[in-house]
Amino acid sequence: MNLPWRPSFPTLLLSGIVLVLMVPACNPFAPALDEVPADQNALLGNPVTVRGFFDRFRASYQLRDSTLYGQLLHPKFRFTYHDFAANVDRSWTRDVDANTTYRLFKAARSTNLQWTQYLPSSDTLASDTLVNVERSFLLTIVQRDDERFSGSGTARLVLVRKNRNDPWRMRSWYDRSEF
Repeated sequence: MNLPWRPSFPTLLLSGIVLVLMVPACNPFAPALDEVPADQNALLGNPVTVRGFFDRFRASYQLRDSTLYGQLLHPKFRFTYHDFAANVDRSWTRDVDANTTYRLFKAARSTNLQWTQYLPSSDTLASDTLVNVERSFLLTIVQRDDERFSGSGTARLVLVRKNRNDPWRMRSWYDRSEF
């Protein structure tokens, strides 16, 4: 009596390994990759324009991304605010501002920054490499413990760049917030 041919265990094992190696890795539940990579300037704002600079500034707050925010700061950046209790202006450098913003983003569950308007005499383009802008804003910060801070104010910014094709960088920020 002839029995049907049955492959041996080593033959099955070798066939299985060859089959696995020939079939490309595929996860049917994974989304396909986009054919065209996303343009960062279209998503976050193009800092080569003043409007794009403010879009990117807002995106850094919305995403709580201190690296994105840090790219907007000039190496000689200075943040200044008025201390009403002492009736003096206080300021700090880029390093202190970057560290403070990092800690703010880390402590927040969400941040919402809305640029509301350009103020009169703002967007004074002194040249292709220097612009003075004053804008109103609304800022809401929700901390991880659900404590909420909301305020409004104005930011008077000096933006600089080396040439007209470079992105704008914030050289100074005079903050007049109501928190």
